[in-house]
Amino acid sequence: MPALVPIVLFLANFLNYLDRQLFSALFPVVVPAFRLSDPLVGALGSAFTLSYLVAAPLAGYLSDRLPPRRILAGGVLVFSAGMWLCAMADGTAELFLGRMLTGVGEAALFVVGPQSMGVDRGAGRRLAIFLSAMPLGGAAGFVVATHATTTTFRHLLLLPVLPGALLAAFLLVIAFPFPAKGASPVRLRELFALFRSDRSLYSIMIVEGTNIFVLGGMAVWISLYLTREKHLSMNTASSLTGLALVSGGLVGILMSGFLCDRLSPKNIRGLFLFLQGSQVLSLAGIWVVMLSPGGPLLFCGLLVASIGLFGTNVPVLIALLRKSPPIMWGTLLGGVLFVAHLFGDLPSATVIGLAASRIGLSRALELLLPGPVLIGIFSVWIVLRGKEGGKPLDFRTGSDDARTS
Repeated sequence: MPALVPIVLFLANFLNYLDRQLFSALFPVVVPAFRLSDPLVGALGSAFTLSYLVAAPLAGYLSDRLPPRRILAGGVLVFSAGMWLCAMADGTAELFLGRMLTGVGEAALFVVGPQSMGVDRGAGRRLAIFLSAMPLGGAAGFVVATHATTTTFRHLLLLPVLPGALLAAFLLVIAFPFPAKGASPVRLRELFALFRSDRSLYSIMIVEGTNIFVLGGMAVWISLYLTREKHLSMNTASSLTGLALVSGGLVGILMSGFLCDRLSPKNIRGLFLFLQGSQVLSLAGIWVVMLSPGGPLLFCGLLVASIGLFGTNVPVLIALLRKSPPIMWGTLLGGVLFVAHLFGDLPSATVIGLAASRIGLSRALELLLPGPVLIGIFSVWIVLRGKEGGKPLDFRTGSDDARTS
C-alpha cells in the first residue's frame, strides 16, 4: 500500500473532526448569539447525523464503482463548504444547512477511509493512524474554542475551510493510487445474504450504534454540561475535555490497533472480547464523570470514557472487513453506518435535549448515556456465549477462501 494513503486520510479526518467538534465546543457562545433553545441545540446536532446517514449508503455504493479518491475529494470539499456556511450564517436556517453539508462530507470520508486500509498485515496500525485524527481533531476543536468570544467565533469557524479546500484540490489533481478491489461490485441481495449467514454482524452493528449514540450525545452536550452542571468556566471545560479526548482517545485507538494486529486473522472471538472490554471501560468512565463533583476525578472519568469509546472503533472496523469480501466493503460500511447513525447519534442529541428540557441536563445524561453502553455489552456477551436462538454463531474470518478472493 502506498505510504501516502494513510497520511492523506489522516489529514482529511483531522480537518473533518476539527470542523465537527469546533462547532459544538463553541455552543456556549453560539447558543446565546442565535438564541437557541435546548431542543433546537439537539435538533442541530441531529441534522448533522441525518445528512450523514442518508449520504453513507450512497457513498458506499459509489465507492464500490468509482475511484475512491474522487469520493474522498468530494467529501472533503463538501464538509469544508458546510463549515464556511456556518461561519457566514445569519440565522438558524444557514446553521442547519451548514451542519448537514458537514455530515454528507464525513459520510464519504468514513466509507472510503477504512476500506482503503485493507485487512492484510498492519491493517490495525493503519486504521489507528486514520482514526487517531478523531481525538486529535476533536481536541483541536476544543482548544481553538478557548479563544472564542461573542464576536470572534465566526472567524474561528473559518479556520479549517481553506486547508480543506486545498486538500480536496490535491486529491483531484494528484492521482495517487488506492488499493484495487479487483472484482465487479456486489449486489445488494448478496449483502443481505451475508447478514443472514453470519448473525454476529448484527452484534457489531449494535455496538457501533450504541457507541455512536454516546459519542454523539457527549459531543453535542459535554461543553454545556460541564459549564452548566459542573460550574466550570468555558475555557476550563474546553481545556479539560480537549486534554481527555486527545490523551484517552489516542491511547484507546493506538492500543486497539496494536492489539488487533497481534491477533490471528482467525481469532474473530478475540476481537469480540476486546470490544467488550472497551465498552466496560466506557461505562466506568461515564459513571465516574456523572458522580464526580469535579477536579481530578472528573478528568479521570473523561479519560477512561475516551479510552473505551475510541478504542471500540478499530476492532469494529477490522471485524467488518474480515467478515466480508473486498468487493462488498463500500456497500457494507455504508449500510452499517446508516443503521448505526439512524439509531445512534441521530436521536441522541435531540432525545437528550428534550429530556433536559423536562428533567434537567444532568439527570438526562445520567439516564441516557449508560443505557446504550449496557445494550452493547449485552449484545457482545451473546456472541461470546456462541449461541443465538439455540444455533451456533458463525465466527467466519477473512482467511476463508470466499472472503479473500
